[in-house]
Amino acid sequence: MTPPADRRFTKDTPDQPAIVDLVRRRIAVLITAFAIPGALLVLSSSAGPAPGPPRVAAIAILASTVPVSLVVYRTRTAFLWFNRPSRQAGLALAFTVYADVGTAAFLLLFRDQGTALFGCALFAVVSSFVAFFGTSVAVVFHVVATTAVILIITLRAAMDPASDTLALAAAGVSLWLAVNGTMTVISQTSATLHSNLRTQIGRAQTDPLTGLLNLRGLEQMVLRRVDDDVALGFLLVDLDHFKRVNDLHGHLVGDDVLALAASRLATFVGDDGLVARRGGEEFLVVITADVDAGELVDRAESARHRLHVPTDAVPITASVGASLVTPDDIAEQDVRSTIRLGMHRADIAMYRAKSAGRDNVQFHGSPRG
Repeated sequence: MTPPADRRFTKDTPDQPAIVDLVRRRIAVLITAFAIPGALLVLSSSAGPAPGPPRVAAIAILASTVPVSLVVYRTRTAFLWFNRPSRQAGLALAFTVYADVGTAAFLLLFRDQGTALFGCALFAVVSSFVAFFGTSVAVVFHVVATTAVILIITLRAAMDPASDTLALAAAGVSLWLAVNGTMTVISQTSATLHSNLRTQIGRAQTDPLTGLLNLRGLEQMVLRRVDDDVALGFLLVDLDHFKRVNDLHGHLVGDDVLALAASRLATFVGDDGLVARRGGEEFLVVITADVDAGELVDRAESARHRLHVPTDAVPITASVGASLVTPDDIAEQDVRSTIRLGMHRADIAMYRAKSAGRDNVQFHGSPRG
């Protein structure tokens, strides 16, 4: 059984944790793997850094891969390819700068710059990270930095009288293409896939008639916006006698009524909550701002009054069921179960509102207790 702490609300996308963990672990391993060829050159090759300060500096750079790999291993939000958290841009850029500057500094310490030139192939590993997880700023930095480093190392290697200048130039160009040419293509492909997927998933999470979230979309948005220690308010809004509207006026008018109700609910809720169409003439409102039972009932009454405009061609009335899910309830649920719990309680209250004559609010429990 998954421990309750792992099932609490998290800002990560619920569909990605296994992939995120896999990517993060592999990148952490690759960071430390960078140190292996470097350590061989430092310890046993005359091509590596010279004894004294250059070798000490090289060892310090290699040693830095251990704490950085640990940070990467624990920093999940830097590796969300699809739903990128706002702070990911800074994390991705910081990692890109560290990897590029560290690799460049290490290679420039080599006594044999010809050997260092082949070490520039390591930049290709950084390119794969930048292509998928970096922003445009990280991409530009990486291209500029690696181009400069490859050019400098190529020129330094060509200063050796015994070097084959043409061969070095060919190697430098080949390395640049391997590092940055393919990264540019992959980056553009990634951006296009990201945009297309976001569009498709957005459509899959949205009700086409009203433009509101559907229940799947609601789960995603609740997951991103809600903290574990905030009570959630649920309002299940059922339009009264909606079948009669369709029967008397036709389904096109019925669709207009649904769209109007959806618009008024969304405007009323604003930034304090989320609105979804549950199906038919039912709407689910989740108040994500911390509220108590009394405040929730007051909001439910306000929503009911906001829906009803007597001058409408087809005036709207609604039966509203309200329920509260406490932080203790949330701690024991995943997001889908939490929404189902709040919706189930609100559903019971909504049917009480219908039994009480419709066009009223009922609360699941004691609202003033």
